[in-house]
Amino acid sequence: MLLRAWRGFTAWRRGRPFWAGLFVAAGAFVVLFPPFVGVKLGHMVISIQTIGGTSALLIGALLTICAVSLWVQPKFRLAAGIVTVLLSLVALVVTNLGGFLVGTILSLLGGALAIAWTDEPKKAARPAEREDDQETQRVQPT
Repeated sequence: MLLRAWRGFTAWRRGRPFWAGLFVAAGAFVVLFPPFVGVKLGHMVISIQTIGGTSALLIGALLTICAVSLWVQPKFRLAAGIVTVLLSLVALVVTNLGGFLVGTILSLLGGALAIAWTDEPKKAARPAEREDDQETQRVQPT
C-alpha cells in the first residue's frame, strides 16, 4: 500500500516542475515569516513589524500561488517562473532583504528551475550512431 502510494507520488512528481515549486514555496515561507513572528530571547522579544509586513504578505501570497500553480498546472510553468523571478527581486527591496536573502535566493532558484523545466523525455543516442560519429572524427593519416 505504502509502496504503491510512493510510486504514484513519483509518477505525479515527474510530470511537473516539482522541485521548482518546492523551492518557491520555501522562499515564500521565508519571506512571510520574519515580519509576523516575534522571537523571544529570555525576557526580550525581537519583532520586525514595519510596513514591510504588508508587502511581505502580498509577495509571500503571490509566491505561494506561483508554487501551487507550478504543481497543479505545469503548462503555466514559464509564466509562473517569470513572475516568481520578478517577485523575488522585488522582495529583495521591500521585505527585509527578501527574507534576509534566503527567501530571495530560494525563490530565484525555484523560478529558474521552473523556466528551465521541460516535460519532454531525454533523447539518448543509439550505440550505432555514436560509432558513426567517432569514425568521422578520426583523422586519416596522409
